[in-house]
Amino acid sequence: MAKKVKKAEKMSVNDLLPGDILAFKGDPHDTISALIMNLTGSDVSHGAIFVQKEEGVLAEAGLGGIHATRTRDDSTAREAYVMRHDKAGKNGVEPVVPIAKNYVIQDLPYPFSDLILLGLILIFKQKVTKPLLSRVVAEFLCLVAAELKTIIEEKNTPGKHTMVCSSYVYQCYLDASKKKPALKLNIKNGDVGFKDHPLIGRKSKSFTLFDVYADYVASHEDECKKDFKAKKLSPAKKLRSKEEILADLKKLLAKKIADKVPELTPETISVLIDVINAIKDVIQALAIFLKGDRVSFSEMMKVAREQQAMFVTPNDLVKHVTNATNVGMVKLDRYGGEYDDNWKK
Repeated sequence: MAKKVKKAEKMSVNDLLPGDILAFKGDPHDTISALIMNLTGSDVSHGAIFVQKEEGVLAEAGLGGIHATRTRDDSTAREAYVMRHDKAGKNGVEPVVPIAKNYVIQDLPYPFSDLILLGLILIFKQKVTKPLLSRVVAEFLCLVAAELKTIIEEKNTPGKHTMVCSSYVYQCYLDASKKKPALKLNIKNGDVGFKDHPLIGRKSKSFTLFDVYADYVASHEDECKKDFKAKKLSPAKKLRSKEEILADLKKLLAKKIADKVPELTPETISVLIDVINAIKDVIQALAIFLKGDRVSFSEMMKVAREQQAMFVTPNDLVKHVTNATNVGMVKLDRYGGEYDDNWKK
C-alpha cells in the first residue's frame, strides 16, 4: 500500500508539482461516480495529472477525450488526494510532463470511458458467474465495442491510444519509465485483477480481462481464429440503453450477489460464453482502432497484451501504488475551458 501521511494536510494549487497525481473524491449523487466508488470500496472516482505550475494546469481523460484545464483553489470543490511519486524532485517528475501534454495534443477520443471502466471493474470485483450478472456485464462490453466501432466508422485513427482517467495517469508514467524504469507506478493487489477467476477456473499470479480471453484462446484457438474477421467488424448489436443497463447494475449490487460459483448448467455456460465473446469484440475493435483495418489475429492478441493500463482504477492510484506518497489534499476549481490550444501553437 502507498505510504500515507498520518493526517492529510490541506494544500494549495501553489503547493503542487508537475507530475503530481490527483485522485478526486466521487460524487455520490452521480450514478457513474457512485458505482465506481461502490465497486472499488473507495471514496474516489477520477484521476488526473498536474502538469504545469503556471496557471495551475492539470490534464485528464474524460468523456470528451484527453484535455488540459486551468485550475485554482476553491473551498467548495470536491477534494482530491495528492499522490507524489517517490522519485519526484523539486520540479516534480519532469519526464512525465511532456508525455502527458503530448497525449493532450493528439485529441484522443474516448466517449465511453465510464462504460469500460465500470465493465472491467464489474467483471472482476463481482466475479461474474451468476447468469443475470453475466448478461449485464456482456451488455456493458458490447456497448464499449459498439462505441469503438462507431469511432472507427466515422474517423479511422490508427495509432492513437484510448484511455480512461486513471489509465491515462498510469500510461504517462509507464511511457516515462521506458527511459527511467524507476518511474513506473508499482501497483500491488490492484482492483481489477485476481489470483484466480471462475471464468477460467485456474490460479495465476495476475489476471486482467485480456488474460481471461488469452487463456480462452489457448484452448479454443482454431475456433477463435475462424471467427476473427481481419478487415471487417461485425455490425454492432442492438442493445438496451445505457440507462437501462445501469439501472440493472444498481439493482444487482443492492442484492449483494454471492461470490459462490454456480454449477455449470447449460444456461451458466451460455452466459459465460457471451461474456467471452463480448471481450473478444472489445479487443478486436480496439486492435482495429489502434492498428487500422489490416490487423491480423496475432496482432489483435499483441494489442490486447499491451493494454494493461486499462486495468488501473482511481482507487489504485491512492491505495495500491507502492512508490507514491499521499502528501495532502487539495480542492480545485477548473476554469477557462480547454487549455489544449496553448500547447498546439
